[in-house]
Amino acid sequence: MIRRRALAVVAALATLAVLAGSGTAAAAWNASAALSATASSATIGTALVQDGQLNTTYRYTGSVSTAATGSLTITNSGGAPLSYELANQLTGSAALAEKTALILWVGTCGATIPSTGTVTTTLADRAPALPEEARALDPGASVTVCVATRISGTNAALQGESITAAFSVTGAVGTSWTTTASTDAITQSVYRIAAATDVACAASGSRAVTLRWTAPSNRPAGAAVRYRVYDTATGGDVVSLDSSSATVSVTIDSSTISRDGSYTLAVEAKDTASGTTAPASATISVVRSSILFGWIGSVKCS
Repeated sequence: MIRRRALAVVAALATLAVLAGSGTAAAAWNASAALSATASSATIGTALVQDGQLNTTYRYTGSVSTAATGSLTITNSGGAPLSYELANQLTGSAALAEKTALILWVGTCGATIPSTGTVTTTLADRAPALPEEARALDPGASVTVCVATRISGTNAALQGESITAAFSVTGAVGTSWTTTASTDAITQSVYRIAAATDVACAASGSRAVTLRWTAPSNRPAGAAVRYRVYDTATGGDVVSLDSSSATVSVTIDSSTISRDGSYTLAVEAKDTASGTTAPASATISVVRSSILFGWIGSVKCS
């Protein structure tokens, strides 16, 4: 009899434990379902609009460039409050990205960068921090983040380098619900004067030649370009001159080239304001020879 009562008590306690466990599981499931229903009932969305002159080629003197400026307007287009993070997808020159400051602020956008209240990093930063005012938005709200970029380092040191950057923002409700918007990529490059083109050789009288070429297409308007004609075998200068003309020419004779032989010449252009030097032009060949027992020299196009 005592044994039967003990078994009944054990069975009752076991049943109570199962029911209690079942009730707890049901409560947890109901709470989870309610949370999901609440989150899903508020559609989330975001928009990002980029504006300004962030696509640019820097051409400057000194050790710091002028700033390129623009803006990013973030809009919470959904029905739930969102917290925001900024991302930067970057390709191109790592050296240029590290030398290019990225400055963000909320306020008046323009060429004047505030001395306080800015977030300053570089374009090498894949996840730049947003200004505090742009880190959370209520439904339907928007904020404009001002953007400026500028280079520290000489134009000559970074000539020809280029990067592209595409910004995106992600708005989040907690950790499970996110929405992302992106901009078109911007391209920033550092000016380098282009090469001289259309290099040609023509006879100039019986013992000299005239080299003629077209000036670089991206030379500074109205400014003289410094040219050097050089021997590609030795790197030594043959003749140098400054010219602001669209077509440039120079005469080469036996006094310009003092030793007999065949020479392969090229033209190098330099923009003295920015300090940038062009790639070498196409080459041209000339021959210097002596006549009358070396008393008279002659240069001819090869």
